[in-house]
Amino acid sequence: MKQILFYIFLIGLISCSTNSQDKKVVYKKPTEESQIETKTVGQTKDYREIVISENSLDTFSIPFPEKNMLMPLKNYYKPYWLEANIGQQDGPDFTYIGILKDEDNSIAYLNFEPDNKFKLDEIRIVSSSAIDQYGVRVGDTYQEVREKRNNDFKNSTNYHQHTYLYTDSSNIYYELTGDYTMTEEMLGNLVELELTEEQLQNCKVEYIIWRKRK
Repeated sequence: MKQILFYIFLIGLISCSTNSQDKKVVYKKPTEESQIETKTVGQTKDYREIVISENSLDTFSIPFPEKNMLMPLKNYYKPYWLEANIGQQDGPDFTYIGILKDEDNSIAYLNFEPDNKFKLDEIRIVSSSAIDQYGVRVGDTYQEVREKRNNDFKNSTNYHQHTYLYTDSSNIYYELTGDYTMTEEMLGNLVELELTEEQLQNCKVEYIIWRKRK
């Protein structure tokens, strides 16, 4: 009986803790053709800084209109290389658009709903080359995030042991990585788990994530 209740708590955490709907995602590498083109263009042009805001990605309102956005994004973000591909996760495969400088330097992934390849699900910033409207970058410490945003944050950890820092009023939140130990007691009560300030002080931003609040 205890085991059944534990699994029910885990399912509840996934569906409502931070709207993260965490994915164990596998993104494909760029093709050889895209790698060559990216390197060639990158030698002659400057890259603009990508900025994610509560309701926009640079000049694009988000979520996007439900149509194929690859070419408008591709034209705007030159000389970055953009490509549409299929990502894999625990659930159904999904379409995404990757923004890359080269094959080893991904900047962001624009992930779409599995059942609608034109409906934006989330944007995941994976590089410090991009920035959010609050001045937060990948690699910033928890303390730097607090200073830049001046918010009272909440945090939660899911069954993949991924920890998220968020507020109830923002579309932008942060996946954290840190030097702290997950004890058996913590793992046994993920529904109520909240990291302490002391534990958060050892964390930094691994990803910046945009997801429209319901």
